[in-house]
Amino acid sequence: MRRQLLATLTLLAACCAMAQQAPQWVFEPPQPGNSTYIYLCEQGIGTVQQEAYNVAMARVFQSTANRIGQPFDSERLESALRNGTPPEVISRVYNIPVNKVCEYTETLPSGSCRVYLLCQVAVAGNIAPQWDEFSHCYADGESSNGTALLKSLFVPGLGQIGKGFKTEGVLTFAGELALVGGAVSCYYVAQGKLDVMRNPAVDYDDFTEARRVYSTSQTTSYILWGAAGALYAFNIIRAVSAKPRYRDGLTWSPGAISAGDKLAPALQLTFNLRTHE
Repeated sequence: MRRQLLATLTLLAACCAMAQQAPQWVFEPPQPGNSTYIYLCEQGIGTVQQEAYNVAMARVFQSTANRIGQPFDSERLESALRNGTPPEVISRVYNIPVNKVCEYTETLPSGSCRVYLLCQVAVAGNIAPQWDEFSHCYADGESSNGTALLKSLFVPGLGQIGKGFKTEGVLTFAGELALVGGAVSCYYVAQGKLDVMRNPAVDYDDFTEARRVYSTSQTTSYILWGAAGALYAFNIIRAVSAKPRYRDGLTWSPGAISAGDKLAPALQLTFNLRTHE
């Protein structure tokens, strides 16, 4: 019993540790959906999160501008970031195609912050990038593999729901609930018939019927428990292996209207294809 408890606690500790790890894209950026852009991951360190974010985003713009041969004023760009100008606006003003995708923040032992940014950036200056995936990212916490695993360990299907597979997650949970409920019900039916069989006063016909129902219920219970175990294992595998998936949708994004040499803030409505499989 102690060994089983220790093993369970060890497993939970390992899962918690996994949940705190950085998402996979920090170590290995995903593959682009077409040849018009690439994924770029940059990081920045600052005393506060916003400062670290500004450093990382400035590096994204600098790296992209150098790649596509687009001149820009680095001091003005950094000033725009410090003033809270959205990256979408900076991207249009400087003609440096950058689309922020994911953000992950961690606190360093010194108390400062490190921010990782995953962005889609233009592959070349003469090609208009086509952002066709990862308009939004769950992988920075909500659907990281460690978090999804931890969720599905306790509530089957919850990890899939967090990654955007809502129908699959709900069906997994309902199926697990039905299988376990059926297995438990069959077990109690079998135990009831076993009590009948053990009754010294039971007649032959009742004993025969009780034995038949007992045997059928026991077999059915074993089958249902096996199916529940298989579904639970499938649930764990899917929670870790499934890639985030999103739906198409209309979204508001910040923009800018050019009026001579000045820019006026504005909102634009766009239809984003947000599917990644």
